[in-house]
Amino acid sequence: MNIHKRIIGICWLVIGALIISVVLLNFASIQSHVLVIGMLVSLVYLAAGLALLANARRVIWLYLACAALSLFTFPIGTVVGVYYLWYYFALEKIH
Repeated sequence: MNIHKRIIGICWLVIGALIISVVLLNFASIQSHVLVIGMLVSLVYLAAGLALLANARRVIWLYLACAALSLFTFPIGTVVGVYYLWYYFALEKIH
């Protein structure tokens, strides 16, 4: 497997786990709609990370969605999002 895919997959798994932990730690003080949105976003990151590590090629739309979401989570998510977009467009240039 490509090392870039592995790094991005692990980063998205970590980001998803961090979002879940923040949401669960603030469970009592968080409003219900924020809780649902936080859990959905974290599950999307976890699914994309697992799919990248499993080398699934059919869910490219999920990877691009996670890269776009990552751009808004400054500073670490922005770096991971730009890294995936660089990898994706470099891969598309080859094929």
